[in-house]
Amino acid sequence: MSSITLTDEQRDQIASDMDVQIEMLNAAEVEAVATKLNEKIDIPYIDDKAEQLIMVKIVKKIDRLLYRKLPNEIYGLVKNSHNGISDDDARQLKAVLATRINKEFDIPYIPEWIEQEILEVAIGLIVNGMRKNYSMMELPA
Repeated sequence: MSSITLTDEQRDQIASDMDVQIEMLNAAEVEAVATKLNEKIDIPYIDDKAEQLIMVKIVKKIDRLLYRKLPNEIYGLVKNSHNGISDDDARQLKAVLATRINKEFDIPYIPEWIEQEILEVAIGLIVNGMRKNYSMMELPA
């Protein structure tokens, strides 16, 4: 096997990815995922405007957790619709991530079953954005 040596630029990029940047999604992408999530999940006793704000905060928290857990070479696929993961890979990734992220994810005062549903739907939407020929701004249902 041949040896692969990183350039100084690649090393600097890795340091930036791990030490400076904390999230992958931009504001428009967060809001697009939050809106889709809000359409699919109802939080009892909360009006729609407040629910949308909560969903935006939830998506940002999930984005930060995914950013820490996934290499940018994988998570960065949400930014590139020409490359991407297969439908089978997306199904597997959704299942694995929802389970693992739930260990670090808590929304006080929301029942666990609603929290789990929020996580599964939100991660599903984000992972769908990582599929080949899909865009975060035009997420499939």
